[in-house]
Amino acid sequence: MKTTFLLICLGFAWPACAQTPDGARIALPERVWIASKMYSSVQTYFGHWQAVPDLDLDAVYKGYLRQISETDDRMAFDLASKEFLAHLRNGHSHFDDGWFYSNYGQPLGFFLRSLGGKWVVTETRIADLSIGDAVQTIDGKAIGEFVTEKQKYVAASSDSARRKSLFYSPFLFPERFTLTLDSGKTVRIDRRSQKLMPLPARTLEGRMIQSDIGYFRIPSFGNPKNEERAVEFVRENTRAKCLIFDVRGNGGGSSPERLIRALMDRPYRDWMQSSSLSIGLFGAYRQITNVFSMEQFDERTRGYHDAFSEYFDRPQFVTPGVLKAPEKPLYTGRIIVLADNNCGSACEDFVMPLKVSGRATVVGQATDGSSGQPYIFKFGNGMSFVVSSKRMYFPDGSQFEGVGIAPHVEVEPTIEDLRGGRDPALEKARELAGRGNRQN
Repeated sequence: MKTTFLLICLGFAWPACAQTPDGARIALPERVWIASKMYSSVQTYFGHWQAVPDLDLDAVYKGYLRQISETDDRMAFDLASKEFLAHLRNGHSHFDDGWFYSNYGQPLGFFLRSLGGKWVVTETRIADLSIGDAVQTIDGKAIGEFVTEKQKYVAASSDSARRKSLFYSPFLFPERFTLTLDSGKTVRIDRRSQKLMPLPARTLEGRMIQSDIGYFRIPSFGNPKNEERAVEFVRENTRAKCLIFDVRGNGGGSSPERLIRALMDRPYRDWMQSSSLSIGLFGAYRQITNVFSMEQFDERTRGYHDAFSEYFDRPQFVTPGVLKAPEKPLYTGRIIVLADNNCGSACEDFVMPLKVSGRATVVGQATDGSSGQPYIFKFGNGMSFVVSSKRMYFPDGSQFEGVGIAPHVEVEPTIEDLRGGRDPALEKARELAGRGNRQN
């Protein structure tokens, strides 16, 4: 898998209302061209119709056309386009515009997560906001209500992923707003002028946390050097009793086949996958009774209809997972993988065979549950979209999309863990690493 991810003057006091950015208008012919290209591409390439069985794409498209025909405002167009593809409920199918991010994508400076019934700060670059702070409201509106309102613009394969991804979409927030914390403290956010602390380090880290237990953190598979260094770490520590691979927060990149081969000591199956398939004549026979009464036709024609009566409007071409044999693994000792719901796409390519084959124990939280191989189209004006053409299943055919890979041992940090800087998942992994059995 490869990973490829009218607010103006309507409720938000954005200075852009008074000062229009360059390129803020988009002509009607261009709007229609972009919309029609996305609509036709969804019909042709989208591979996840099972996830949206009740979606009336034609009705959604007609509503989208009404929205974009009423104004030439580029921001309004971008939001409508995001909302259109978000109806597909797929994390690898979305619309983007570099102009939108340049003008309205100033960072929030913080990240919230629903934890223990509260919206809690899990990352912050703002001096007045601390990890573990619980946020009640944004400009007086309950934060949960705000999140629900904005989710319609966010492309994701599950509700939890949609809530999480909202905080990676700063343009959906006002330029200036006030957070009210549980403590009663208020924090003023000004995305254009605020001074942010440096980003937390998200680098590779390889070390021995005990004499015979190795730890390697891989923040991304987007850089091939990350995989190369991970393979080197495995080669350097073949005598270790246990190796812990931390892929929490790893959003994907390119599938780490070399690293998988270095660790797999047994046969395993790859993902089962499917893609949309359409045969025009079969579809025509299938819908003939929508136009004519069957009494009008002879027995032969009625036979054709009966033969294709079970032909679905959107059939899938399904291929089973390939059985792969181990190829001289570098390491045959115990493996533990730390995962969370930010592990997606190529990161899940790494976790799945290790878990399903019984090669590793997975600790933490379920992964994101979104696959890709998207069709990509760029319009040449900063706008682009992707449509996921491939739907993945676990090797046994069970659901993966929107579900993710469940851990063997579930560990979720508490608010107290966050405030105290504790890492309970790593602590659990170290405990398991000291045991002799391979599973929990």
